[in-house]
Amino acid sequence: MWDRAFVNRLRKELPDWTEQGWVTPAGEAAIIGEAEARAAQGIHIVPIALAVIGALTLGAGVILFFAANWDEMPKIVKLIVLFGSMWIAYAIAGRGLSGSARSSRAIAHAMLLLGIILFGANINLIAQIYHIDAHYPNGVLMWSLGALLLVWLVPSQPAAVAGIVLAALWSGMETLDFGWPVHWPFLAVWALFAAPALYRGWKWATCAALVALGVWCFTIIVDWPYDDRGQSLYLLQVFALLGVAVHLAGVAMQDIPRLASLSTVVRRTALVGALFAAHFFIYVGVHGLPWYSWWGRDFDPETWARTAQAGPGMIAFIAVFALAALALAVERYRRVAAAHSRRDMAGIALAGLATAVMLANPLMPGRYADAVFMYIAINGTFFAILIWMVVDGYRSGERFQVYGAFIAYGASMLAVYFMDFFTLMERSLVVMGGGAVLIAGVYILERQRRSAAAAETGVAS
Repeated sequence: MWDRAFVNRLRKELPDWTEQGWVTPAGEAAIIGEAEARAAQGIHIVPIALAVIGALTLGAGVILFFAANWDEMPKIVKLIVLFGSMWIAYAIAGRGLSGSARSSRAIAHAMLLLGIILFGANINLIAQIYHIDAHYPNGVLMWSLGALLLVWLVPSQPAAVAGIVLAALWSGMETLDFGWPVHWPFLAVWALFAAPALYRGWKWATCAALVALGVWCFTIIVDWPYDDRGQSLYLLQVFALLGVAVHLAGVAMQDIPRLASLSTVVRRTALVGALFAAHFFIYVGVHGLPWYSWWGRDFDPETWARTAQAGPGMIAFIAVFALAALALAVERYRRVAAAHSRRDMAGIALAGLATAVMLANPLMPGRYADAVFMYIAINGTFFAILIWMVVDGYRSGERFQVYGAFIAYGASMLAVYFMDFFTLMERSLVVMGGGAVLIAGVYILERQRRSAAAAETGVAS
């Protein structure tokens, strides 16, 4: 919003507003000054971004150079060149951080990132030279911990992002290659990166930390060793509710001065994660239901049963995140206004309904009728929440929320269309119903807009 084009538009339109008496001459100057200052803050990102890209390119070039000349170079030369270049990069970074110019600080952050890349290259170099046969994810862990140490000693957002990516890579290796059901050690390393990101208000690092947490959740589902006809559903419930709780925590951050600047990135990133996890509720296989028609001849619903059990631990996680999300939702609307609007109260009601559905599902006996009922209840609640998100985002001006809800709705309709669980007739009815709901939603929103416009016109007259 605060780019140069916006400032130019203000310069053109403010004189007319001043002439109409809507803005005072002093106010015009203040608005232009504030817009100029915010636009200048956005421009400062460009040198850092270019320097980071340069550091990544240079680091890749160094690694490729060694790969091309590996056999011809003596061991001592390899060690001297790589370790020497790493310390030279850190020395240049130290010199840049001591300067006051923005360009020098941008180069300093790029050199810190280059030093991290060379540190990882050194780990692999020593392992290959001395034929160290070890648990190879530990090398990535050491690489990430080196970045972590640097972040705590010399605050650098690019270094924090690199370290978070390495930590996610390490956890993915442990989960996918070595059979960790839930790689809990990742959360300890993740917290050590997230703490300085939140404390220093680093938006990119905070976003990277939330994305890494989402990737960690996704790898757990992908390689879940105890999946048995519907157990993945309980994991999806946990992760979707976790995303909702983090999103609402981001809303609460608006009231905390130190964290207010991170509220938007936390809300939006967590919302994407929650919608991504909730999208998989539409797939019947996730619920353990059979992948053929509701009325298949070779299927006996009387004898079918879902054997997957949530277990006390899974139920506890679902309960904690569901109740946390409900509490945060109630607190959000309590702070919005003393007298809740119908839209606010509808949001609280949907939050309560979603909590009840999420808590009831792992306690159901698991018969065919129970599974079908919960399939309809979970997805029906999900679609109702999407519609509420559109209305709430439309009224509050949160476009990202509106776009996210429409994308999630469209993805779910597309999944239903290609799903083997439904016959062609059933798909057509569901898709037509989805289109009718959208049209009805547009009609309701347009009526609300016209009512609001008429009320404003009446007040003005």
